[in-house]
Amino acid sequence: MMYQILNAYGEGLIGRERQITQNLITMKNEIQSSIGQTVDPSNIVEEFILNTIEDLLIGRNFGRHGQLQPLIKKLDHGLNEVTNLGTDMVYSAFPFLRFLPLPHSKKFQDAIKMKDQLMDMLDSLSREETGDKGVYQSLKEITLERDTFGKQWFTDLHLWSMIVNLIAGGYLTTRGTLLSIIHILAKRPDLQKSLHTEIDNVVGVDRKPNLTDRQHCPFVDAVIIETLRFISHLPTLFHNTTEGTNIAGIPVDQNTTVVVNLWTIHHSDKEWDEPFSFKPERFLQPDGSLMSSTDPVRKRMLAFGIGKRSCIGEVFAKSRIFLFLSTLMQSFTILEPEDCELPDFLPKNMESGLLMQPKPYKVRFVRRKQLG
Repeated sequence: MMYQILNAYGEGLIGRERQITQNLITMKNEIQSSIGQTVDPSNIVEEFILNTIEDLLIGRNFGRHGQLQPLIKKLDHGLNEVTNLGTDMVYSAFPFLRFLPLPHSKKFQDAIKMKDQLMDMLDSLSREETGDKGVYQSLKEITLERDTFGKQWFTDLHLWSMIVNLIAGGYLTTRGTLLSIIHILAKRPDLQKSLHTEIDNVVGVDRKPNLTDRQHCPFVDAVIIETLRFISHLPTLFHNTTEGTNIAGIPVDQNTTVVVNLWTIHHSDKEWDEPFSFKPERFLQPDGSLMSSTDPVRKRMLAFGIGKRSCIGEVFAKSRIFLFLSTLMQSFTILEPEDCELPDFLPKNMESGLLMQPKPYKVRFVRRKQLG
């Protein structure tokens, strides 16, 4: 059901591409207004991501000055803070702690209040007769359905859970990836040169990049995949067994919580050559083409999980990141600040949380010379 509502394939993805392309125009204009200046790129990245999330949720966006984006941003940061692995395990084991006057308990209660505010705002916006439709409207319609016994099978609880999961999966994940890429590229002009060359050869300068270009841009894809491996900003993944099974010959009982350590998988020197070095070429064939998804090396990269429980937003996320990076590289070069040296990007130094984030930094954007 969720794949259909997300419109992640076919005509639905084309519609999403049009929305993303429009948001990229806003992004480019924002960069143009600060050309050559030392800026914090987080504002540019966040507005682009939040615009696409608003489009996904309600079919239109209001930009950074609207009421919805600040609330989404605040809620997502709050949820990321309260779901920190250590404290989350303690509060799951002792749920009564949520009701005690503890600093973390207050953060949890504040997140619940923000969630309620968000759902009220989405409900109000969805009632406006604009002809636009997003995931929220589609899910709201499903809450009106009844099964053969006349019972509501999809409740408001299901609705807000899906909406919050979409925001959590669509905001900080992409924010961490894009900000990491910008930081890494600012320190690696050699990578930028290779990206510039590929984009120039495939897209040129007279049209905007589109998703059909992706199959002809293996190096762009390799940079994205290597970024996801390198940062591993979702370091652990939790699953619960629905039946007894075994993992590598070890018996695992039903209802057992299995913690997948993605950080270790992605940084093991047994699996990767120089795992703490950023090397996009590790995902390329000798002829420069991208390794297939069935290649043993690609199969070790589990940023979106694996199997039927893998992330439902993988196609949307990769498409959005590709269009952002290819658009950025078509028009701009990223430089370090003039007045200070940008430190090397070290994934171990990222800010902690359920989804780790790059520490704040500043860069400069300049126009590509060949584009005038």
